[in-house]
Amino acid sequence: MSPSVSDADLSVCDREPIHLLGGIQPRGVLVAFRGDTEAVAVVSANVQALLGAGPDALLGKPLSGVLPRGLLARVEAGKGPGPVTVEVSGQRCSALLHDSDGLRVLELEPLADEDVGSDETALSAVQRLASPLARAKGTVALLQEAADAVRELIGYDRVMVYRFHADFHGEVVAESVREGVDAFMGLHYPASDIPAQARALYTRNPVRLIADVDAKAVALVPPVLPGPQRPLDLSGSALRGVSEIHLEYLRNMGVGASFSVSLLKDGQLWGLMACHHLAPRTVSAARRQACEVLARLLSLQLSAEERSLESAAQARHAALLNALVLPNLGERSPAKALEAHAPLLKELTGAHGVALVLGASAGPEASPLLLGTTPSAEEVRALVAWLSARELPDEAFHVDRLGDVYPPLASRADVAAGLLAVRLDPSVPHFALWFRPEVARTVAWAGNPNKPVRPEPGHARLRPRASFDVWREEMKGASTPWSAQDLEAARALKGALVGVVLRHAEELARLSRELARSNAELDAFGGTVAHDLKEPLRGILQYSSFLQEDFGPALGPDGLGQLEALGWLAKRTYELLDNLFEYSRLGRLELSWEETDQQTLVEDVLKTLGARLQEGRVEVRLPRRLPTLACDSIRIRQVWANLISNAAKYQTAEPRWVEVGFVGPDEARPEAARHVTAPYLFYVKDPGIGIAPQFHEAIFELFRRLHPAQAYGGGTGAGLAIARRLVSLHGGALWVDSALGQGSTFFFTLGEGPRP
Repeated sequence: MSPSVSDADLSVCDREPIHLLGGIQPRGVLVAFRGDTEAVAVVSANVQALLGAGPDALLGKPLSGVLPRGLLARVEAGKGPGPVTVEVSGQRCSALLHDSDGLRVLELEPLADEDVGSDETALSAVQRLASPLARAKGTVALLQEAADAVRELIGYDRVMVYRFHADFHGEVVAESVREGVDAFMGLHYPASDIPAQARALYTRNPVRLIADVDAKAVALVPPVLPGPQRPLDLSGSALRGVSEIHLEYLRNMGVGASFSVSLLKDGQLWGLMACHHLAPRTVSAARRQACEVLARLLSLQLSAEERSLESAAQARHAALLNALVLPNLGERSPAKALEAHAPLLKELTGAHGVALVLGASAGPEASPLLLGTTPSAEEVRALVAWLSARELPDEAFHVDRLGDVYPPLASRADVAAGLLAVRLDPSVPHFALWFRPEVARTVAWAGNPNKPVRPEPGHARLRPRASFDVWREEMKGASTPWSAQDLEAARALKGALVGVVLRHAEELARLSRELARSNAELDAFGGTVAHDLKEPLRGILQYSSFLQEDFGPALGPDGLGQLEALGWLAKRTYELLDNLFEYSRLGRLELSWEETDQQTLVEDVLKTLGARLQEGRVEVRLPRRLPTLACDSIRIRQVWANLISNAAKYQTAEPRWVEVGFVGPDEARPEAARHVTAPYLFYVKDPGIGIAPQFHEAIFELFRRLHPAQAYGGGTGAGLAIARRLVSLHGGALWVDSALGQGSTFFFTLGEGPRP
């Protein structure tokens, strides 16, 4: 006997060369011969019992001297998917012929007395078994009918329909079992029970019979082929020997015989019809053929059932897409349009929450549209940044254990255990994200799946697990898997959204161009009006001054008062126009960037405002020296001047003070500025009258004042609007944190300078 048959010394079970074990099962004989000379090249060691001569006598001889005359011709004539019945040495046999390693391989299986003359033809058996399948309604009923039909045909104690999951672990989804025999319905088996190379053979050779798990394997002679120096490849053999590991596995289950038929869907292994008998039991080649044909019919019907479900799902998805997209093509904001149809958007993929990132960017300031149960906006932004940095499939990225691949959301399985994401634009981080929560469930395993094999004491070979007692595992952290229909629906929505977003982007670009042109025209108009109107106002001021000097006494007190009011109004109007002219010029302003010491800038402003500050008894506090950074010094001087003068102006109680400072990189930010990412945050703080929250934005509007024109020293109300625009031109932001009667703090940031 070949050592490879009796002593499989393996250290890794899933790499065992089960197609090269160098032996066959003893229920038949094997003769391999050359196709051109028909010289016998390999035989099984048990050929003498059937062919009347041992291996040494047969090797090298022509096949015509080994087999009865005309036998090969009969096998050739009847060659097909099933066996041909022939007579060898007075015994009826099933003959199967296939090619392997450049040889033709003939397998002969003697028929038992009970099979001779009474065995059904494959066609009649299939006809009898196919009727229940045709009556079955639904996948569950279909699988159960198939299990019952196969058990009736082969007489085994247990017939299971075993379906592979995406990770290749299996589940018993239908079962027909003899009374008194353990039922395995609903049990799961780890992927290691049927390793990858076994699944490959099940795909290539769909029928597998092990008639007696205790039968001693029969070696091939010679044990290795002279060219490749390895045993004959028995992948296509019906008699192929069995791995010792698998035989021990079956014995541990209490199985005496095993028979399986592959269920293929679109050429891929969908599952098995796995059959067990507690004692040795053979299945004739004709009945095996009937089971194989039945399995093919079952696979076709399963495919038809699945296609029917897919068609229904596709029709439903198409209806949802029409409802989601078509009515909203004219909307200027796709996100707003989709927000109104949140239930449809979730139903499209069976998700509990949806996040749409359709803005100009997905950076820290972007606000995703969140619908249903989703992570927070901040978590979604971080997830999008992670997705953007990954090499994602072109179509869709999906996972039902998000925490395993993206740890920041591992603790949010209640919201986002499952993720389905499509990127809408490869150049911009626009995403549609669907979320599913975890579905905690208990899975019943046939034995502990975490310990499928154990080392044999004193040997490197692994031994299969011996316990198949039900072992229950609490499965957490996983959502229901995303189906092919879910992925297709996401891809379809992507196609629809891409078109809508592109049209929206084109519309925004057009509006942006129109707005830029309008702003330019408005700036030019404002500048022209301000400049042209200032001249007559200057004349009014001059003439009112002349009237006061020349005719003041004649006008009397009332006339003089009216003339002074006229002069004040003209002067205020002149200042308003002057500010309007200044504001309009900002749209055409070219900044002169240079490294500027902000401390020097503020000190210069304080010198200019010195008399006013001294008159108002206002103390200016600088807790520490201000930093140096790039800006247009003239324009930022205006900002400092406006903020400091305003802080000094709007105070009534003693002591009066203004604090000017900054928060540097890596320093704790105040609550009102936690969103700021700029390295430096400048502020001007005062203990003055304060500003109610509802006016925090209104004060930055041009000519907007919250007090009468002459209150708190007067003013046009343009200073803050100009300051904010100057800061904005620098790529920064200006805002206020204040409450009525509790003082104010004005914050501003600056950008990093012009791009090279």
